[in-house]
Amino acid sequence: MTEITFNGDKEVLDQEYTVIEFLRKNEFGPETVTVSLNGSILSKEDFAAVVLKTGDSVDVLLFMGGGQ
Repeated sequence: MTEITFNGDKEVLDQEYTVIEFLRKNEFGPETVTVSLNGSILSKEDFAAVVLKTGDSVDVLLFMGGGQ
């Protein structure tokens, strides 16, 4: 089991996930989000290579347009 902090909340993962797998599991489109891993912005090119580990802090940021 892997225990991470996801958007400020503790979460226990039932298996090992890469960042892209974790995003898809949580219904985020990898192409439309920015991911901060342990306080550093992760390159989209690294989403498939980086495996989440116990103690990691993952923040998914969504950007929305709008307004005038």
